[in-house]
Amino acid sequence: MNEIRRLRLEKTIIRELAERLHRRKTKDDRLGFFSVVRCELLPDLSEARVFFSLFGDDEANQDTWRAITMARRDLQSAISRDLRLRLTPTFVFQKDTSIQEGDLLLQKIDAESKAKSKIDSE
Repeated sequence: MNEIRRLRLEKTIIRELAERLHRRKTKDDRLGFFSVVRCELLPDLSEARVFFSLFGDDEANQDTWRAITMARRDLQSAISRDLRLRLTPTFVFQKDTSIQEGDLLLQKIDAESKAKSKIDSE
């Protein structure tokens, strides 16, 4: 498959998923704060891995994740119908923890710099 077409389709899937899930928020109160981070389509279009970042406390994140994964089939069929794809990729939803990992790394750096400045001041 053409690389440009694949990238365009990935961006379209991200946009469509985000729009549909945000519209669904009014109906499903389990959906909390989330972001569709990226989509990786396999070259044969058989699978689309979609990465989500979840924001909030653990309980809210679990509820949001449950609501997103339960809506997978509906979202997949609606998006394939709207995009008029011959082959519909199977959506595989995954959590993207890079934001939380980055936050932990920043906290460690801050703690280390505070400890170093404390040693230097003594």
